[in-house]
Amino acid sequence: PVELPKRCIEMFTFLGDVVFDPFLGSGTTAVAAKQAGRIYIGCDISEEYCEIAEERLENTQISEQLFVQFNKN
Repeated sequence: PVELPKRCIEMFTFLGDVVFDPFLGSGTTAVAAKQAGRIYIGCDISEEYCEIAEERLENTQISEQLFVQFNKN
């Protein structure tokens, strides 16, 4: 389930951090990272699984708007 990696991602990373999944599979970790407002990178040896993950990510909605503010000071 997406909730398990999402909890870990939210516990150990900050908004805007990068989450890398070297064994992407169907993209559960990438979906969780997207939902948590993180940047995600994933790779897999199977082109078929990469396509499945890409489709899941396209259909993933972010539950809240995320805003990043930078200070120039």
